[in-house]
Amino acid sequence: MDSQIKFLIYILTVLSVLSPVIFVAIRESVKRQRQEIITDLADVFDVDAKNALHLIPSFEFVKYKYFVGGRRSNDPEVAGSEAARRAMSAAGNSRKREDYSTLSWLIGCVSFSAVVGVSMFYGASMVLYVLLIASGKGAFNASLWPDILYPETRSSGMVYILSICAAFAGSYIMALRNLHRAIKNFDLSPGTIVSEAIKILTAQVLGFILAVALFEVGGAVLQTSVNAIAGGASNIAGSNTVSAGAVTVLTLCFVAGIMPDVALRFIVQRDQLKNFKQEENDIFKAFKITPIEIIDGIDSDIRARLDDHHIHSTQNLAAANPLMLFVETPFGVYQIMDWVAQAQLCCSVGRDKIVKLWPYGIRTLFDLERLAGGTGPENDALLVEVGRVMLGTGLIPADVADRAVTAALVKRSIQLRLDDPHVQRLRQIYIAVGDRLGSKSRRFRSNGYRILCRGRGRKAWFCRGLRAA
Repeated sequence: MDSQIKFLIYILTVLSVLSPVIFVAIRESVKRQRQEIITDLADVFDVDAKNALHLIPSFEFVKYKYFVGGRRSNDPEVAGSEAARRAMSAAGNSRKREDYSTLSWLIGCVSFSAVVGVSMFYGASMVLYVLLIASGKGAFNASLWPDILYPETRSSGMVYILSICAAFAGSYIMALRNLHRAIKNFDLSPGTIVSEAIKILTAQVLGFILAVALFEVGGAVLQTSVNAIAGGASNIAGSNTVSAGAVTVLTLCFVAGIMPDVALRFIVQRDQLKNFKQEENDIFKAFKITPIEIIDGIDSDIRARLDDHHIHSTQNLAAANPLMLFVETPFGVYQIMDWVAQAQLCCSVGRDKIVKLWPYGIRTLFDLERLAGGTGPENDALLVEVGRVMLGTGLIPADVADRAVTAALVKRSIQLRLDDPHVQRLRQIYIAVGDRLGSKSRRFRSNGYRILCRGRGRKAWFCRGLRAA
């Protein structure tokens, strides 16, 4: 039995030690796979239909993020057209940056492995020790690892050590989750790994301090908990004599391990130092985030996926780079573009008004832009109705005296919402995709409709379909 327990502890320790190396290897695999996707996107966004170079900042940011290290044959600037390569060479624009060195990865992995390896070895041994004591095998301590000291079964040290183990368990789980999220976002670095090691150490210290503080404050209750934890199988295996205090201490330490920053903030906020700047808690009640589930097409599962990319609210989605999301998520580029456009409309008009605009054909911010660019009495009438939803009946009453002036007011309000950088970026992507699709696909030509475009080239993207006279 002892050899099996040893083998289990060894396996857990080895896996914990190798975990950062595994994440680094996965990062390299993800980088190469996403480089292939970006190379395919280069055919759409790097050169136009006439094989002429045109740069889109959103796509340039994507390439700059993923094409790191040495020059490869699948780099967009290498695999692109000859004209594009000559233009980039003449401009001196290689858009390359160095990846982290092997030594940097080694330093980060060694620090994380040392902290986690020692903690996992002793923590797993401690947990198994308690379980075997509960099953009546008291010789475990002396026969398995004689050199390792364990606390007395009926002492406060038992609570302290188990609290540290609980804090380590919570912090290690969160470290694995954060490293996995860093891979999805491709921001895993040696500094990230070292930061997670520091968080694990911080969580263990907080767990110990929290256990000592609670033990001193509720001494009588927690002393009963000590006896309940280490009193043998009758107490551990579900007897009613198990004190709720022990469960409370271990649960709080586990939560502190999951969120060490929140635990530290909780302690600091309750400090009575006169010169310490306190947070205004009432402000948080006035500002609340809008969940992205209100976007048409996004459910709880998709929100969980986007949450790994730090998209927690509609504002995060409205300002996100659609091409970056396409590369880093399994969703289609048109689907993402529609989500981002809907989120921009939500941030512009408010979450309580977007559904009211749907009957008027307004689902995205660009629908408002097309409406503001139209002319004619029927367009003014629709502008007034849409403006009444956006601005309220205070500015636009039910009985409008001068429809032209009111339509101009609504149009001006729409124009003020269209010049944000993230709106311009999405518009540029829309135009680039539209140029690739071609002008013939912009409107159906049946039922007597003809195409009327203002401007030339990309400026003609937002066109109006008018029924031929």
